[in-house]
Amino acid sequence: MHYLLRIILAFLLLGLILFQTVVLPVPEGYKAVITHFGNPNRIAEEAGPYLKWPWPIDNAYTFDCRKKIYKTKLTQTLTRDKKSIILESYIIWRINNPLIFLQAVGSIPNAEDKLDGMVSSSKNNVLGDYDLNNLVSTNPSSLKIDEIENKILEAVKQKAKDNLGIEVETLGIRRLAYPEQNIEAIFKQMRAERDQYASKYRAEGRKEAAIIISETELEVSKLNADAKKESAKIKGEADREAAEIYANAHKKGREFYKFTKSLEAIEKMSDKNSVFILRTDQPPFDAIYGNKNNE
Repeated sequence: MHYLLRIILAFLLLGLILFQTVVLPVPEGYKAVITHFGNPNRIAEEAGPYLKWPWPIDNAYTFDCRKKIYKTKLTQTLTRDKKSIILESYIIWRINNPLIFLQAVGSIPNAEDKLDGMVSSSKNNVLGDYDLNNLVSTNPSSLKIDEIENKILEAVKQKAKDNLGIEVETLGIRRLAYPEQNIEAIFKQMRAERDQYASKYRAEGRKEAAIIISETELEVSKLNADAKKESAKIKGEADREAAEIYANAHKKGREFYKFTKSLEAIEKMSDKNSVFILRTDQPPFDAIYGNKNNE
């Protein structure tokens, strides 16, 4: 009885071992390459169990084809204006063709080393067409980071797909630094840009102030002219009314006016010690004694 049980357990163990050697489970998000005597035979694209011959007849290489993020090494490069910068990039990638991937690199670390070299070479080529202020600037219109990232991605994408079986989906600049000897030049450039903005704003302020002053002076001149015009009009009207009043008064009391003026003249000409021998029929004494015309 014990002997039979041992035989059954041995067969079960052998079956389990045989099952594991002839059945290849491929998890979700993974792909596998099955080789027959070392030559690629099949590619398991979908998740599920696959039958194969046991090793060493068939061998299976399973790869995680889900998206991965890789941060490249810090690399130093030159811009078009000969400024040395240090860049760190990141890429989001996945295995697209497991057969090419197996033949080209065979493992994730090897693939990341290859990608790092591709990105570094592409950064050098692309950044040679751009100035430093396209990466760092206080002027938003000068920044071209998105354009630079897209050009590096275009340079890497097709090459990685054809040569490594890798699909590079996203590439971006993660960090930018400067060699110590370039920091002063960067600050100088930033100060120059700030000074340029300040000069622009000052010029616009002076222009706006000149416009406001000119408009104000024009308005003041207009108000003064209107005031003078109104003043002259009022004065003219007052002079006219005064003349009319004088004319009417003179017309109505001409004799009385002559009489009062004669009295004023006599008062100015005489005092208590004055002696005058004058004709009474001549002005101004005719006002006192009268004359024939007045009688």
